[in-house]
Amino acid sequence: MYLLNSEYKISQSLGSGSNHIVFKAQHILTQSIYALKIEKKPGIGQIENEIQILQELFGIEGIPKLIQFGKTKDLKNFLIIPILYCSLQDLRKSNQLSLSAILAIGLSVLRTIKSFHKRGILHLDIKPENIMISSSEVFNSIEQILTPGNVQLIDFGLSQNLSNSQFLKHTFIGSLRFASRQSHKIEELGYKDDIESLLYVLAYLRNKNLPWQLPQQSANQLMDIKKIGAIKDQTYNTTLLSQSFPPQFYQFQLYIDTLTHSSLPDYDYIEELFKQMLQFNEIQISPRFQESITYIQEQKDLGNSENVKMNESISKLGADTRVVIISDLIKAYTTIKIKSIKDIHF
Repeated sequence: MYLLNSEYKISQSLGSGSNHIVFKAQHILTQSIYALKIEKKPGIGQIENEIQILQELFGIEGIPKLIQFGKTKDLKNFLIIPILYCSLQDLRKSNQLSLSAILAIGLSVLRTIKSFHKRGILHLDIKPENIMISSSEVFNSIEQILTPGNVQLIDFGLSQNLSNSQFLKHTFIGSLRFASRQSHKIEELGYKDDIESLLYVLAYLRNKNLPWQLPQQSANQLMDIKKIGAIKDQTYNTTLLSQSFPPQFYQFQLYIDTLTHSSLPDYDYIEELFKQMLQFNEIQISPRFQESITYIQEQKDLGNSENVKMNESISKLGADTRVVIISDLIKAYTTIKIKSIKDIHF
């Protein structure tokens, strides 16, 4: 694979998503290593949209800097960002995240969300795979986790400006596991939906699973959306999600329900709840946590770079439906004319 007028040498694959692949790319002159994100097929992914969002969010700590972007020789859109160490999903597999670390991660991500919300941007796909740590040293202390830029939010392919109200309704956006209840109801989305997804991520990291995790997906994605949404509705008004946290976490959960889709959350109030939880907890990061960091590094050193198998199946809906499902379950669009989610009309 070649990039037009490229200064980068592309090596092994780092992973893939529904519509893109991520490679390791080395700058030929500086020898610096970056992450190259590229469409699987020309014009079918959301990389054009992500490039625009990253440009709008330039300068915000906790969001990767856009190094370069363009098209390959075969007209696939690509972008280049700094390479990051690993995701929270990688760390979740090791089961070594302490309560203190989880709360500090939550506070760090909340501050980043606050910054891009103030620019009118919604992420709409907050999940463990999209929250990254910059290096293995980040977890040496709570102060390191809270240092701006050490925890980063990636993948803005589904992100939208709040002013795009036509797109933010009649649409399921996000992942089934972490999308807000509002998204399951196919209703208009807003700032609170990113905050609700963050709550689910933290509960998932702490409790190891979520009450609505199904043993397997059904063949009908629309049915899964409704079924999981109903379980989220039933669960949300209970303490099931917050029982392993200090009491302020339940206050955080209840506060989200006081918000409307158009209201800007009181981020200072939420931050104060997280600070109280960290003070209340006073638990040091698990001494076994370094073992999980070491394990991840060993896997990287072994060159475990097998490509994730590309699932090219197309999700099909009945012609009479008004719901457009745009989530990590969608593997390809039904038309190559759609170059980004902004090209979908209702």
